[in-house]
Amino acid sequence: MMSSWPEQGDATVIMSNLTRSAFAASATLAALVLATGSRAAPMSLPLDTETSADGVPVACTGIGQTRLDAKWQAWPVRVELANARSEYLVDGAIVVRDRHGHQVLAVTCDAPWILMRLPPGAYTVEGRLLNSAAKPRSASFSPPKSGQLRVVLQFPDA
Repeated sequence: MMSSWPEQGDATVIMSNLTRSAFAASATLAALVLATGSRAAPMSLPLDTETSADGVPVACTGIGQTRLDAKWQAWPVRVELANARSEYLVDGAIVVRDRHGHQVLAVTCDAPWILMRLPPGAYTVEGRLLNSAAKPRSASFSPPKSGQLRVVLQFPDA
């Protein structure tokens, strides 16, 4: 009489195949995430407010009289978005990566300045304009020991 249940040896093969399939699916998903650099959507920063994104102190400002507030000069890194005529642009997004290519933060800002307090090290920032066909721009930088570093991402095609 034939049994409808697999023999013990068959169960081991079935379990082994399921384990291999699950491992392969997990490995494929991990490779996809690493290849695309996928992370959560960029955090939208509130205007003229100090906050934190991905554990990094940040602020979004640079519009009107609030840009003259002395507290903004105390931030070590200021990323600015501008066009070819050095006019400020708003509605941008940046991604900052460390020297190993790991994403440190990703934010959007409705003002031309994105201020950051990053630990010492070498970084790359890539900026893009939302709702624009302008090509992304990038720059490498290291936070200064004192003073403020201006990193201007200029979009000549904006």
